[in-house]
Amino acid sequence: MAALPKPSWSNPSSPIQAVRLPSHIPVEKPQPLEFSGVFRGHELTRKDRRLSSGLAPLDALIDGGIPRGRISEITGRAGSGKTSIAASFAAFATRRGEVAAWLDAASAFDPESMAAAGVELGRMLWASMEMTTAARMARATLPHSRFAAGPLARRQSAIVKAAELVLEAGGFGLVVVDFGEAPRALAHASALRIARAAERSGAAVIAIAPWRMCGTFAALSLAASRAETSFSRLAPGSPAMFDGLAVDAMVARNKMGGTGRRVRVRALVDPVPIPNPPDSHPQVRVSASS
Repeated sequence: MAALPKPSWSNPSSPIQAVRLPSHIPVEKPQPLEFSGVFRGHELTRKDRRLSSGLAPLDALIDGGIPRGRISEITGRAGSGKTSIAASFAAFATRRGEVAAWLDAASAFDPESMAAAGVELGRMLWASMEMTTAARMARATLPHSRFAAGPLARRQSAIVKAAELVLEAGGFGLVVVDFGEAPRALAHASALRIARAAERSGAAVIAIAPWRMCGTFAALSLAASRAETSFSRLAPGSPAMFDGLAVDAMVARNKMGGTGRRVRVRALVDPVPIPNPPDSHPQVRVSASS
């Protein structure tokens, strides 16, 4: 039997020729992958992109407005004026051509009052989280319904999901989430989902509640409190009419600084049209003073 020829590459006596690159060819170092708008260790949206309220003193308090792509909170008890402050942001956004959404878990959205505050209702999406009587009866007949969450907790869960859907849909410059009389603050997972959705969409998000809802996931928190209530009469001896509120807005939390500063905002309400003299200007419904 003939022996197979021995391969030359296994011969230890044969030298191995090394291949060297010419010195004039630059050796490229591996570069990390880059994704549009995504940076390692940094936030997706810029802090200098803000939505103004249209009220100069309030905007000066919060460095020009609320940050876009972030959650801002406006807290206060009923009648504190937090809804009026949120309405000023909605009015400014819709007047400049943006589309806003108002998610209402308290059934407190009043289209006439919003229109009086300057909101263009044609650019406002309003969604109410109020459960119907049929839905409540259906839940009551489900097995183990006594172990289910209460109506306030279910409504809170529904409004969180609605906020995610609206933000994921895109196209909104402002999304206001009115939690109403929320039984408790949001869980970290729920607040994180809203914060991430806001960051991806670039929309400014305002959370309204009696207390802070989003914890560290909120970039700004304004605490509203009623300073005074004003009334007026159409004529001497006529019934007193509610005219408006003076609201103190304090920066309770601000990741960009300025915590503790405050400003007084006057939210005027004019439920009865008062005729103006022929040469006078129309009455201003919303104003602010420092």
